[in-house]
Amino acid sequence: MFRNKRTMRIFLFFIFSIITFQSCLYDFYRKEFVSEKDKNEEALLLAFLGLLPNPNQKLFGFIPGSSRNLANSQFVSIDWFPKTNTKKIIFVHGWNPAERDSDPITNDEKKIQNIKNTFSNGLIHYQEGRDSAKSEFDLYVYTYRTSNSILVNGRQFYATLRASFSDTDSVYIVAHSMGGLVTRVALAKETGDLPFVRLVVTLASPQYGSPFATNNFLGSNPFVNELGNYLVNTQGGQELAYTNQGNLQPVLSGATNLVLDALNDSYLKSGFNSKFISFAGVLSSCSVGETFYYNTGCTLLSNAGFTQSDGIVPVNSARIGNLSSKQINVSDCDHSMMAFQTINVDDTKSRNLFSQVITEIRNHP
Repeated sequence: MFRNKRTMRIFLFFIFSIITFQSCLYDFYRKEFVSEKDKNEEALLLAFLGLLPNPNQKLFGFIPGSSRNLANSQFVSIDWFPKTNTKKIIFVHGWNPAERDSDPITNDEKKIQNIKNTFSNGLIHYQEGRDSAKSEFDLYVYTYRTSNSILVNGRQFYATLRASFSDTDSVYIVAHSMGGLVTRVALAKETGDLPFVRLVVTLASPQYGSPFATNNFLGSNPFVNELGNYLVNTQGGQELAYTNQGNLQPVLSGATNLVLDALNDSYLKSGFNSKFISFAGVLSSCSVGETFYYNTGCTLLSNAGFTQSDGIVPVNSARIGNLSSKQINVSDCDHSMMAFQTINVDDTKSRNLFSQVITEIRNHP
């Protein structure tokens, strides 16, 4: 392979230099970025350049336990989670309006808490063997920095999926709210090929956006405007804005979202909507949600002509204008409840929704 010893020495020096450089980068990352809030952008830049993994996103495997008080030790990094031939489900959480790009880098404890905040009931249902999900599927959970652009997060989710699974795997994604948009970017034809993703189930995902991330709608009410400006004052939040473009879309004056328009146009051209099943929450009245703000959101949306919603996302947006392979309305579940998150984990609405999702995955060809 090497013609002489000098060539071999040069080659070994080159390999040693690469290893040393990567080690220095890791040490630099640990010392400078993890503990210092103002260094977040530099850490992300290293991630974008491919020199380090994105420190704000991570895929965990979930190990079932015996207690409903889920322990952090049950969430195992994908690098250490045992790989089997069993079918796999990935939960992807939605938007956290309190996150900002300037926040310190998310440690594992915070990552796991983000997952629990959205999916603790669903994790418990899985752990306790509801609908035989535990015996049929391995469960994974994915987290990301929701203040970042869905385009950035989606491409990073793609890279994580591509690195973690092979084309012979069978992977099913269950994505709540913004998580559905991140997943749509990851699976878009322009991003890359993920043939092992057999099906995506979206739960209340604003695939045509939400009026609550739209300036014209927010400006119609002083209280909502002040609150809304805080909530959507990030790139990720802004990309949740409502769009008038889309099948069967009701028109909201002045509403535009070029990011979602381009993404949805890509899906129309590729036919990839056939990989999606869309669940939409529909409150029969604006008093049946479990929280005051979703009931208030329902009232504001109804007054603006959006008579069917989960208190945040209008039904047509959640159903992608009936363009997905199947659309399922869920009665009297507000936006958080659409991620199985009822106040009482044993609430029939939470258990029934979990059963519906598992059934759709199980019955998928």
